[in-house]
Amino acid sequence: MSASARRSSVPAPPSAGRGVGGVGDLYRPGFGGRPNAGGTRTAATRGGGDDAHGGRPRGVVRRWARGLVGLAAISMLAGLLVAMLALPMVGAVGLTAKDSADSFLDLPENLTVPPLAQASRILDARGNQIAVLSGEQNREVVPLSRVPRVMRQAIIDIEDSRFYEHDGLDYKGLIRAYLTNRENGEVTQGGSTLTQQYVKNVLLMSATTPEEKKAATEQTVDRKLREARYALYLEAHLSKDEILERYLNIAYFGDGAYGIEVAARHYFDVDVDALTLPQATMLAGLVKNPTAFNPALHPQAAQERRNVVLDRMYQLHHVSQADFRRAHDSPVVLDRRSQSADPCADSGAPFFCALVRQELLRDRTFAPTEEDARRLLFEGGLTIRTTLDPVAEQAAQSAASEVIPVGNRVAASVVTMQPGTGQVLAVAINREYGPTADGKPASESTDFTHTKEVYPADEDSFSPGSTFKVFTLISALQAGLPLSTTLHAPVCYHSDVFPNPDPGGKNCYGNADPSEDGFYSLTTATWGSVNTYYIQLAEKLGVLRTAQIARRMGVSSCRIREQGNNDPECKGIDGIGRVDGSSILGSNEISTMDLATAYSTLAARGRRCDPRTVTAITQRVGGADRPLPFNAGAPCEQVLDPKIADTVSSVLEGVISHGTASGNAQIGRPAAGKTGTAEGFSTASFAGYIPQLATAVTLADPRGPTSHPLTGVLGRNVFGGGYPAQIWARTMTRTINGLGLPVEPLPQEDETRPQVPTKALPNVIGQPQAVAEQVLVQLGFHVSSQPVPAPVAPGTVVTMSPAPGSQVSLNTEIQLGISGGLTGAQILPGGSPPAGLGQGGQPAPGMFQVSPRDQLGLGAALDGGSEPADDTRPRRGRGRDR
Repeated sequence: MSASARRSSVPAPPSAGRGVGGVGDLYRPGFGGRPNAGGTRTAATRGGGDDAHGGRPRGVVRRWARGLVGLAAISMLAGLLVAMLALPMVGAVGLTAKDSADSFLDLPENLTVPPLAQASRILDARGNQIAVLSGEQNREVVPLSRVPRVMRQAIIDIEDSRFYEHDGLDYKGLIRAYLTNRENGEVTQGGSTLTQQYVKNVLLMSATTPEEKKAATEQTVDRKLREARYALYLEAHLSKDEILERYLNIAYFGDGAYGIEVAARHYFDVDVDALTLPQATMLAGLVKNPTAFNPALHPQAAQERRNVVLDRMYQLHHVSQADFRRAHDSPVVLDRRSQSADPCADSGAPFFCALVRQELLRDRTFAPTEEDARRLLFEGGLTIRTTLDPVAEQAAQSAASEVIPVGNRVAASVVTMQPGTGQVLAVAINREYGPTADGKPASESTDFTHTKEVYPADEDSFSPGSTFKVFTLISALQAGLPLSTTLHAPVCYHSDVFPNPDPGGKNCYGNADPSEDGFYSLTTATWGSVNTYYIQLAEKLGVLRTAQIARRMGVSSCRIREQGNNDPECKGIDGIGRVDGSSILGSNEISTMDLATAYSTLAARGRRCDPRTVTAITQRVGGADRPLPFNAGAPCEQVLDPKIADTVSSVLEGVISHGTASGNAQIGRPAAGKTGTAEGFSTASFAGYIPQLATAVTLADPRGPTSHPLTGVLGRNVFGGGYPAQIWARTMTRTINGLGLPVEPLPQEDETRPQVPTKALPNVIGQPQAVAEQVLVQLGFHVSSQPVPAPVAPGTVVTMSPAPGSQVSLNTEIQLGISGGLTGAQILPGGSPPAGLGQGGQPAPGMFQVSPRDQLGLGAALDGGSEPADDTRPRRGRGRDR
């Protein structure tokens, strides 16, 4: 190997790289001026000595630069040579080159080097990368110690083989280029060193206007002189290894890949330290013309260019003949990952990714304007650590997509939170993240597979239905009402305090099931989600008190704030008024996130923690991670007496064990929750918790819940205790099992029953069925009649249970045995059903051995009417909910 070749070989990687941040400081877009690349050169920045292996040879410029006269002389020589290079015509050289050289010393020498634009990484709670947010320049800065020798040697050999010998300007190269340009009569060679190329890239990256970008690339004497002046300065203040490191990180390798690390991953799906000789030489060949030699677009040209690099390395004795031949004869093999235009689409948690991005762009603590936030987020090289738990996220996503398959018109939204911290563990929707196929917004699109809307965070996405009753329950307990508070809840209740639904019809608030007529305690009314009980409770306690409690518990929606509020974000949005009775049944829209937050507050025994998706943001600067500010939310606050929270939990446990969610929400351990079905099946929801987890699930059609109700969904009308409870149970069970959460106790389940008045049971044996039933119903009893064989006239009451004369509570069902003659055949006196329980024309419960809910087809006919359809947003419910 020749001496020249030995001097040009790449030194071994440094034991501890200094990093690209050695010159410059933290630069946050929109936060003041950019740092300089200047500063006093110390031993740490000089490199390892005066040979090619120390990074700082003692070239001609360094020796002359020890004195002012020497510096002036070499600067004038450099200016003359650069000017000659850019002006090949002999006549022009005589005057312009001399003028340029004379003014060379007047040019600024301290190059302003802003930090390189880098993509930001979003990590989950375990440190796994879930998304990369990149701007125009997708880049990840790496230290030179990670760049293999073959990659460094390839780029030096093809771009600047005397890199470790010159002091920023290659005088031999300049003279050669000048002679070539003069012979050709035009500028065909540039003679630029890697240092000059680095300067050019810095100036181009710093350009913010079209004029600045043109000045950074145009073939002029001024540009060449400016680059040369900066190159000399950098060589005097940085080691060769530092300059090479910076060059490899700033260079453009085509196809949107900036810097050697991203280029290695983009073309070969490997990290830079795993690059092979064929791969390294192909990348080295790209920097001259990233478009013309792009292997994805021009594979033949890329292979030929790669072989040019191999030829040069072999010529300089930097590759063996065997390695050269194998690489030279090998085809170009790429391994390129498909990438979406929206980086969140490539994430394993796309909706969570989109939520984090959305929150940071709106966060004025993070950056003063949205434009500044966008630059910092997409170009700041941030590491964003989030609360996402991969186990919980997978559980939520799989549960939502299994119960309501992707492609169904109904959107299922799921949020899981950690009580006591506010950390959002999962955000899922039964959709694929991406634009709709027809390009329409979700409210108009018939593409039920794709969306980019983060429904769980949309406060207008659904009405919570009876999940909202929990706030009235809290209001009652705070007012001192015992759980035994007993009220009669008829099927149809006319309020004298609130406007009644369907004023031209039934003119009352209704229950979902006619069998719900009866006496209830706070506990049993919550288990059964009895509307007419809660309307009466709201008449006593006040609607605004319920709304205030909801806000304290974490519901932030403008629709839950008081009417006429002055909150600027709620301008033009209707809130809750004093006589808005339907609001306590959950008619006013909130977000799934709000619902999860409120129920998480109950799980934490009244300690509210605002939802948090981000735990820390850092920016790598000069080898150190610097924390950046962001809005982490208000500190957790005790908003509810723990004893009252425990009492609420004891009641909500019964909803799951034997209430409206008993069929689908049991998870094999104590849990508390509440169902919700908004008026007319417009939306359905379930929210519940254990001490360690709280999850809320909501279902709605994004095209408009009122105009597209949840009827006929997979063959069923949707109640909160149906599909939402199923999704909740699967999410919770899989998260619990995946995280190995132990059973933690909840308060003992409450069993408080209503204190129902009693009456003596009259004897109706021997009476006709219709007469007997009417007598009992008028006294307030429930009646169930069954045919029995008896040797008396058909249709006659022959047995009673309980026995006549007993003191019986009015909630007791009186069972009558009706003679069917000797055969026991069912007899319907007069060919029509008896009066029943307060619903004219409806049979008594059990009369036909079919439940009233089944007789009515699970329809919504029992509510107090409905408002006109609205395709754009849900409307207030009227009168019926579960």
